[in-house]
Order: sequence, then structure tokens, then C-alpha cells
Amino acid sequence: MDFSHGFLLFYTVLICYNLGTIWFAQLVVYPLFAKVGPAEYVDYHKFYSSHIPLPVIIPGFSCFLVPLAIIFLRPESVPLWLALANAACGLLGLWVTVALEIPRHFRLERGGKQPEVIRELIVYNWPRTFGITGSAVFTLAMLALAFAPA
Repeated sequence: MDFSHGFLLFYTVLICYNLGTIWFAQLVVYPLFAKVGPAEYVDYHKFYSSHIPLPVIIPGFSCFLVPLAIIFLRPESVPLWLALANAACGLLGLWVTVALEIPRHFRLERGGKQPEVIRELIVYNWPRTFGITGSAVFTLAMLALAFAPA
């Protein structure tokens, strides 16, 4: 197996992991934010924020940026348009994270429980969830093309 095939295989595992993480966050973790009492909220959110770098943040940002490398390092059988579509999904996820989600997490950590901010966090996370889902679909299509019998 050459580097481009191995790199795509590595990214496939990473994006599938991230796919499970984002759907879990969207359907379980973020809705649970509303269930924490106001008195405990800041401590809860600080605990959450301090425990997500390894399982969420590092793989998440990797899934936003690795598709840019795949554009140039993809196997020859993977068309450019498919790699570009995958990268567009990654950039969408990156934009949503930086522009919409991180500022809301900061507001919750500083200001405590704010139902409107929690609602926004959930609503604004949908484009990121769909972007990561799109990346997973495009990645699986690239994988099928890259490992198809010749």
C-alpha cells in the first residue's frame, strides 16, 4: 500500500470516529446542557471543556484540516472534485466551530446557564453535523474508488 492509500485509510478511520462524536454531541451532549441546574452550570461546563481536547477537539480539527491535504495526496483513482467536496465539508465544519460554536461555549462558561445560548449551540451545530456527515460520505466514496479492483 502506498502513502496516499494509507493516508486515505487513516483519514477514513478518523472521520468515522468524528461522525459518531458529532452525532452524539448533537443528540445527547448539547441537549443535556439544558438539564444542568444554574448553580452547577459553570463548574459543569468547565469540567466538560477541560475533558474534551483529546476525544473531541484534536480529532475534530484534524477532520476539518486533513481533507485539504487529501486534495494533493489522494490516490490517482480519486477524482479531484470528490476531494474538493470533502474539503468544502471540512471547511464548513471549521467555520461553524470557530465562528458560531466556540463563542457560545465561552459565553456559557463565563455567564453560566443561558437557555437561549444553549438553544443556539444546538441549532448552529446542525450545519457542522451535516458537514461532517458529508465528509464521511465523500471519504467512503473516495475509499471505494481508491481500493476498487483494477
